[in-house]
Amino acid sequence: MKKLLLLGLISWQVSAADLIFKNGFENAALVAGSITGLNSAGLSIKLSFGTSEQILVIATSGSFTFSPEVPIGANWTVVIETQPSNPCTLSNASGTMTASGAGNVLVSCTDSVNNWDVMNWDEGTWQ
Repeated sequence: MKKLLLLGLISWQVSAADLIFKNGFENAALVAGSITGLNSAGLSIKLSFGTSEQILVIATSGSFTFSPEVPIGANWTVVIETQPSNPCTLSNASGTMTASGAGNVLVSCTDSVNNWDVMNWDEGTWQ
């Protein structure tokens, strides 16, 4: 009887369908992105999801990553909390978190503001 039981245990195979975590072990992911054109200090951006939030203060162009992990399926939003002297805009700044994360938030800052009172003499029109 003992030999038959041992044989039954050895022949049992585990498949992916038998695992507890069928879609991986992660249940949360990060929000990240990049900043272009920032030439002055003073930019801060805020990540919000559920009752959680984090503010990043950023001084130079480059990449950023918020540290709190957003639960898979949760809605998240990034907003500009404070503007630097050269104004910035956001793209891809909200969504529902997926297992692959959100790494495409884009902060674009302009080098100068448009001066609507200046004549563009080359084209003969007002800007």
